[in-house]
Amino acid sequence: MEINFKRVHTGRDLTISTIVLLAGAGLFLVNKGLGIFIVVCALLMFLLYKGGYRKNGQGVILTKKCENLCKSCKQSVVEFLSGKDVIPCIKNGNEGGIVRLEVYYNQNEDIAYAQLYDFSNYKYETVTGIVELEGKKAHTLISKLQEL
Repeated sequence: MEINFKRVHTGRDLTISTIVLLAGAGLFLVNKGLGIFIVVCALLMFLLYKGGYRKNGQGVILTKKCENLCKSCKQSVVEFLSGKDVIPCIKNGNEGGIVRLEVYYNQNEDIAYAQLYDFSNYKYETVTGIVELEGKKAHTLISKLQEL
């Protein structure tokens, strides 16, 4: 089964859109043209501003993080994602080339979905499929990403 991630609203997205909408409504009393413009912007934010992701449109809300890592980190990350008990080497940079690590995660639930890409011939080529990590392995990857 193919894993797809759908963009969804987070609580923060809705809060920001609501604040802009209320500001536009308040500004409408002072300057009608500017108030209408801000209200229209807030309505567009409600429709378009989505900062979270959900796996196949259901489940917990995930955050996406993409990092370009040194090519020297590739082997340890591949071993980590394949299930071996190693600590992944995650180091920003471009020494010897780059690999791209895309991670969708929820830190509170200790769940993560990771995929590794290799950059060659001016495009990203898939190295691993989307790997689901839970518990300690997900926590290890999330904490390594947040150290960057």
